[in-house]
Amino acid sequence: MLSRRAFVGGAVLASLSGCALVPLGPPPAPLAPPTGALLDGQRAALSLRDALDAAAASGQDAPHATLLAWALSVSDDQLAALSLPPARSPGASAAPTPTAAPSASPEAALSAAADAFAAQSIAADAARPLVWAAMAAWARALATHWAAATASLEPARTLLEPAAQEPAEAVQAALDAAGEAVYGLEVATGAPGLSGEETSTLRRQRAQWLTLRDALTEASATASPAPTPVAPWYRVERPTDPAGARALAARLQGDALPVLGRAFAHAPSVMRPAISAQLDASASGVATWGGLMQRWPGLPLR
Repeated sequence: MLSRRAFVGGAVLASLSGCALVPLGPPPAPLAPPTGALLDGQRAALSLRDALDAAAASGQDAPHATLLAWALSVSDDQLAALSLPPARSPGASAAPTPTAAPSASPEAALSAAADAFAAQSIAADAARPLVWAAMAAWARALATHWAAATASLEPARTLLEPAAQEPAEAVQAALDAAGEAVYGLEVATGAPGLSGEETSTLRRQRAQWLTLRDALTEASATASPAPTPVAPWYRVERPTDPAGARALAARLQGDALPVLGRAFAHAPSVMRPAISAQLDASASGVATWGGLMQRWPGLPLR
């Protein structure tokens, strides 16, 4: 389990330049130990742990056993961050949990937990909203890739919060990330040899980034100063084969994660739902194209 002074997560590919663009802050402090009724997100974390423990007890094939062991280690980190025990304690809460029962499939439990974590991240009184958003993105990505059980998984790493950022700068950074992703994913679709499914996935992911770009542009229309419009093109090497296109897509999505996380933490709260949705999509998108499935998507790396 994590100490109260530092979180342990997983190391990401060294090539992800977006991590270097995000100045580091201190280790995220755990939430205060619960003294009354648990938050919905805390109950969801306990319910998810019950479901993962039940899945482990039921036996899994080798790929899913490996994935499940990794998920349980991430769950340990999450429960420590929330000042909760790694297993449900009898006195933790008498309130019924609104999330999946322990007998639910791992995918269903993860999806239910992701919904609860996401809702907690945008609650008006949420403490450590980025921690909740990262937990939601992790759970959503793992649910998406559970059946295949082929994703590469982050090993242990030290987790830090992003440094402070002015709201206008946070919005600008997210817009710039969206502009680069929209352009780069369009370039990736032009690689020869891609399957129809791969091309469709790239276009769908590009559309997700367009949605974020348009939402941020609309939400900041009356801001002063107004954000700088995104560039019409970016320096992106054109892939010459499917492997190059996949690598480009994984890099674009991975580079954006810490930028999105910092923007989520510091942009105006009205923009958080749109940023959170893209954080979810990019966390899953990295794994889709062969990158590492991150333990805390959106939180920067040392």
